Amino acid sequence: MRLRTFLAESMTDAIEQVRNALGDDAIIVSSHEDGTGSVEVTAAVENTRPGFIGAQSEPDADEASGMENRIEQMLHARLQMPVSTGAAEFNAVQRDPVIAFSKAVIATALEAHAVPSDLRDDLLAAAIALDHGDAIAALAGALEARLGFEPLPIRPQAPVMVVGLPGAGKTVTLAKLAARAVVDGAPVDIITTDTARTGSVAQSEAYAHLIGVHLRRAESVDALSLLLDERNPSSGTPLDRSARPCFIDMASTNPFDRNEFAALWQWAQNARLAAGVEPVLVLSAFGDADTSREAAVEYARLGARRIVATHIDIARRIGSVLAAADASGMAIAQISVTPYLARGLAQANAYVCARMILNGSSASSEGAATSTTKRQAGKLT
Repeated sequence: MRLRTFLAESMTDAIEQVRNALGDDAIIVSSHEDGTGSVEVTAAVENTRPGFIGAQSEPDADEASGMENRIEQMLHARLQMPVSTGAAEFNAVQRDPVIAFSKAVIATALEAHAVPSDLRDDLLAAAIALDHGDAIAALAGALEARLGFEPLPIRPQAPVMVVGLPGAGKTVTLAKLAARAVVDGAPVDIITTDTARTGSVAQSEAYAHLIGVHLRRAESVDALSLLLDERNPSSGTPLDRSARPCFIDMASTNPFDRNEFAALWQWAQNARLAAGVEPVLVLSAFGDADTSREAAVEYARLGARRIVATHIDIARRIGSVLAAADASGMAIAQISVTPYLARGLAQANAYVCARMILNGSSASSEGAATSTTKRQAGKLT
C-alpha cells in the first residue's frame, strides 16, 4: 500500500487533500491534532506501481492481503462519512478548555514541572507582561519569547546524527524519524556507529526491519565518511539530499568525560565535512535540570542546535528540557509522546509546551472543572 501524510488546517481540508492526492479509494489510517490547531492525517491507498520506493522487501502475499482487508474494513468508512460530521466530531474531542489567566496558576504549574527558579521567574514575569486573559496563551507567548522551537522536517536536507547520554532513547528516536520519512514515501538510509555495545546492532536492525529499511554499519570515522560520500551525487548532478534522508545512530556518550567527548567530536566533524551532517541531541525528560543544562551546553559545542525530548509521557514534566534549551540556545524540535514508532514524535512549539504545563497542573484542572460546571449550568437554565 502507498502511505502519505497530510497537514491541514482542519479535518475537512485534510480529507479534501487525501481525496485529491490519492483518490476516493484511499483510507485514513490515523489522524491527530499537532498542538497548533492543525490536523495531521496519514492515509493509504493500494499501490500498483512497480518498484515503489517505500517497499524494501516483498511481504507474503496472503499476509499483505489479509492486513489490507482488515485495514480497509475498519477504516474505509472514515473517508466516506459526511465531511461536516467528521470535522465536528474531531474538533469536539480536541478542543481545550480555556484556563483563565492567574499568576498563581502559572507559577504553580511551572513549579510542578520542575522548571528551575530563575527560568520560572522570568517566564512568569513575561506572561504577566503580556496581559492576556488566557493562561495558556500568556505562557505560550512567554515561552516563544524566551526559547527556540524548530521542528526537524520529515525529509531533512542534511543527514541527521542523533547524539545523547546513555538511556536517552536515541535508537528508537532515530527509528521514529526514519519511519516518518518512509510513510511520506521517501527511501531512507539508516547508519549505526554503535557497533560495540552488546545488543545495539540487533536493536537497530529490528527497528530497521519494522520500517522496511536496510541498516548499514560504520565501525570507524573513516567508514562513516565513506558511506556518506557514497550518497553524494556524481559531478554535474544537482544535490538534493531530501530525496533520500539519512539518519545516523551514534553510541551513547558521557559529555563530561573529556576523552569520550573528544572522540564524538571527531565523528561529528568528519561527518560534517563529508556531508554537512547535523547533530541532534536526544534528551530524556527524566534528567534533573542541572545535569540536563550542563549536558546540553556541551552538545551545543559539538554543533547540535536542536533537541528531541524523550520520555515525556512517563516523566510528565518538561522543566529539565526547557532548562536545557534555555542554557544551550538549542531549539526544541520534537517531543516523544509514545513508545510506538507510528505517531511517536509530536512537533513541539510554545503552545504545545504551555498546554502540557498548564493542563497537567491541579490548579488548571480545577479551573477547567469550574468552566465545565458553568457550561452545564448554562445548559440547564
